[in-house]
Amino acid sequence: MSLEQPAVPTLRSAAEVGGEQLPAVLGGFDLSDQDRFTDGFPHEVFARLRKEAPVLRHPPGRTRDGEDFWVLSRYDDVVEAAEHPLLSSQGGGDREGGGTHLDDLPAGTYSGAMLNMMDDPRHRLLRDLVSPSVTGPVLEALGPLITERAEAIVSEVVERGSCDFQNDVAGRFSVEVMAALMGVPRADWPQFVDWTEVVMGYEDRASGESSSRSQAALLAMYQYGVQLLARKRAEPAQDFLSVIAAGELPEGHGESPLRPYEREVFVNLLTLAGSEPTRNVIAVGLLALAEHPEQWQALRADRSLLDGAVEEMMRWSTPTPYNRRTATEDFTFRDVRFRRGDKVTLWWSSANRDESVFPDAMSFDVRRNPNPHLAFGRGPHVCLAVDLARLELRTLFTALLDRVAEVRLSGPVPWAANSKHTVALEVPVEFVRA
Repeated sequence: MSLEQPAVPTLRSAAEVGGEQLPAVLGGFDLSDQDRFTDGFPHEVFARLRKEAPVLRHPPGRTRDGEDFWVLSRYDDVVEAAEHPLLSSQGGGDREGGGTHLDDLPAGTYSGAMLNMMDDPRHRLLRDLVSPSVTGPVLEALGPLITERAEAIVSEVVERGSCDFQNDVAGRFSVEVMAALMGVPRADWPQFVDWTEVVMGYEDRASGESSSRSQAALLAMYQYGVQLLARKRAEPAQDFLSVIAAGELPEGHGESPLRPYEREVFVNLLTLAGSEPTRNVIAVGLLALAEHPEQWQALRADRSLLDGAVEEMMRWSTPTPYNRRTATEDFTFRDVRFRRGDKVTLWWSSANRDESVFPDAMSFDVRRNPNPHLAFGRGPHVCLAVDLARLELRTLFTALLDRVAEVRLSGPVPWAANSKHTVALEVPVEFVRA
């Protein structure tokens, strides 16, 4: 079975998908138009939505499927939807596919096969199987290696005096840590970094289109994973992929055994979905601190602020702006009737700027407390590796604060044409050594 890269929605005019006009509250901003996100996330649009139309029916716009979708923008609504038993991460209605993207992804390849696009009880059983590999003692054991990689990478770029922080630091560090967690041999880490740069589009993401090169890299990563899992079955170790290679779902829950493909696709899922959010929090977090130098200095003077700063970087960046769910039955939500098969999008980025929850929500503040952000989700599908992400952020920024007196932006920061990921394609910075 082949592994395909999620297709980028085909750009269509409204007329081609039914001719519906955008609701006035959107101010002409089509949320399905990837090109509109090249200036960053449209916070001003969502501020209006939270106030005037918190449950909005959005016309098809430029979706590939040519279907309308619901948009949830308020914090409380997003939380309730994330935990709602009739909203599925896998699919629903009469759909052949589903998943967490705006357009349907194929069943068996994505929806229903990947952990983040799988429903309970199978989702919970699989999550329970692998969770011990990304928590507690495993993270403690990884701590020294994460520190070593953070200090080595930071020392290299600080010695140089400048870098593109997104690609030279955030990407390299997050992928290497994820490779270590999975049990990828260290000699293969550079290959994983290269594959990730190509697959996630950091080479050509400005185009908003996947390329033959990115498709080839995704397939190569998948094939490598198949071979690595075979080695882990033969010689298991204390790592994530050994659990995936040999672990089984418990009996008595009516679920079939794990298919080989479900095991194999974990390599791609962890390498990409496991590293992409963290790298973007790191990159956008450093950008925020460069734009707020007084807060960088506050962190240098008082390291007890660092844990709060990590949470604020998560809230501020919100690396996955939305996730999609599918209504499995007709039901009423906030006086609106969702129909079986309807697409419902949960906009985490909007919830994280909800003024009713976060005072002065549009300000970056490392002292923000409390900070109940939703940057890594909520409910049964909260990010599996959020504790690892926090550890990575604390460790990397500790290394930076030890060595850097001041961070300065040295050029423009372009944003990707992508509504699914918050991606600063480049973060050019200069360092003043401590």
